Amino acid sequence: MLRKLIRTMLPSKGSVFFNLFIEAAQNTHQTAETFASIINAKNSANEIKLSCELFQFKQKANAINKNILVELNNQFITPIDRGDIQKLSGLMLKLTKKIVKTNAKLKIYAIDIKTDDCLMSSAITLLNISKILVEIMQALKDENYEKISIAEQKTDEFDGNAIDDLRKAVSEMYSGNYDVMTILKLKEIYKSLESAIDISVAIVDLVMQISIKDM
Repeated sequence: MLRKLIRTMLPSKGSVFFNLFIEAAQNTHQTAETFASIINAKNSANEIKLSCELFQFKQKANAINKNILVELNNQFITPIDRGDIQKLSGLMLKLTKKIVKTNAKLKIYAIDIKTDDCLMSSAITLLNISKILVEIMQALKDENYEKISIAEQKTDEFDGNAIDDLRKAVSEMYSGNYDVMTILKLKEIYKSLESAIDISVAIVDLVMQISIKDM
């Protein structure tokens, strides 16, 4: 309650964190969107171009995280808990890096992604959750707790879809269509994608916790 009062007194200073969170979420969504485009790319030249874009999103994520930490050091009074600001910023950066790293593994392992429908489905699930991150960061700024709650429910549904995708992928991997080495590579890719989705869910849960403390 005290922080809400402070926020009304210092709107210009406090809003910088929310704006940076929204920017970070938008950057993460673009990263997930580009990753999905890479998996669906028609030729290697387009894949290379999109992979370069992923690297730029990673650099931008680092810059946004740095800006948040600078603002955190410069401001004595913050609109939400300082620890929550730092944790939320760190998770957003971690998510972007995880998506970029997953793409790097695809290239290193030379997986023929066009033969794996489950991989595309998981990438779409990640893309959908990343879109929710943009919505929930805007809702956090607007103090729209109802929208935050709805976003959490949607995330739970997408998380359930991710679990179904993983089960289907495991079933497909052991169907006899892949050799042992390919199975090991695919398991690593799916483990990385699962981690990215888990981080996304953790971000939504944290925003929900922040909103509850702020009500």
